[in-house]
Amino acid sequence: MSKTLPDLPPFRVPGSPDHINDHDLFDIWLAAVRDAFYPSPQYDFPPIPDPAVHGNPGHVEAHNRLRACAEYMKATDYASDGNFPPIPAAADEGEQGHVVAHNEFRDVFAYVAAHQPSRYNAATGGSVKDVSNYNGTGQRWRVHTFTSSGTFTITNADQPFRVLCVAGGGGGGWNKGGGGGGGGVLYTSSRIMGVGSQGVQVGVGGEPGRGNGNNGTNGKDSYLGTFRAKGGGGGASQGGNGSSGGSGGGGGGNGGSSGGAGTPGQGNHGGKPQPPSQTYPYRGGGGGGATKPGNPGGGGSSDGLGGNGRSLSITGAPVTYGGGGGAGCNSPHGYRSGGSGGGGSGTDNDNAGGNGANGYGGGAGGGGYGSVNGGGVGGYGGSGIVIIAYQIG
Repeated sequence: MSKTLPDLPPFRVPGSPDHINDHDLFDIWLAAVRDAFYPSPQYDFPPIPDPAVHGNPGHVEAHNRLRACAEYMKATDYASDGNFPPIPAAADEGEQGHVVAHNEFRDVFAYVAAHQPSRYNAATGGSVKDVSNYNGTGQRWRVHTFTSSGTFTITNADQPFRVLCVAGGGGGGWNKGGGGGGGGVLYTSSRIMGVGSQGVQVGVGGEPGRGNGNNGTNGKDSYLGTFRAKGGGGGASQGGNGSSGGSGGGGGGNGGSSGGAGTPGQGNHGGKPQPPSQTYPYRGGGGGGATKPGNPGGGGSSDGLGGNGRSLSITGAPVTYGGGGGAGCNSPHGYRSGGSGGGGSGTDNDNAGGNGANGYGGGAGGGGYGSVNGGGVGGYGGSGIVIIAYQIG
């Protein structure tokens, strides 16, 4: 990311006035470069010359400090750059060539301004992995993954960050129940964040509903600071409607009228494609409605299949998140599978619905026909995840 730097002094000819002003402009420029590219404590930038005044002694010291700063920048960022301009020799008392030295320093500093050092982000928190040839680009990226709540601390923030928040999936419905909605999938390829710490929450999945009239509970939100993904809606028990989630709505139970809505609008199969530079407020796939016509989930299939989640490559390879859970039913009508992205499958007689996948925000599968006490319970929604990535080379 290119930085805006102050103006350098003009080129001089012998006898030029404004010698003091030239030194002051060099000092201002070096201070800006130090703060932009060599901030403490990561770097040990040499002392900048003291402000110049008329009649000020220490002219030789000022020149040698300019030289030390130039040598430091060359060694740190331009050691292999054959085009880097020559740096003036160390100054001696009574030396000639004062104007020449000023112009040579200006050449060096102007080159740095035109070919600014490459600086990358740095941070701590979560599980850290460096990825070579990130998504086939030949670049090296660092990926921070949070599967539980914690803190993300940024120590350098010169470039935008990629951020993915996946919320918890909804719990499955009981007794021929609908699947839980997939957790919300919120992604940006260009989030600007400053140095400092931000809280991370990873949303847990919803619990299964137990008993007629009790939907599975909604999944919990996931967030990084103010960047928040909403939890998936719980699936309905027999005869009920799926819960509205902040992402994919839960599926309706057998005999219920509908699945829950996602927010905003109906849940869908993972959201609509957007340009790569945009923030993606994808809803997770809706939970499948129990297998009876007219009982679609909030975005899940009308025949009880869980809605598909969203595929993203923030880790360096495509991964699908936020699949909705499939509907449960009694045999021989058949249960249904969850959507891609961790959605749990529904089940049949007296069997518990499949759990949504943890770390993917998958919605839970609906339970089968519960003819035996405790049978036919829905599954648990999958927990979400928070991932941050940035280039390091």
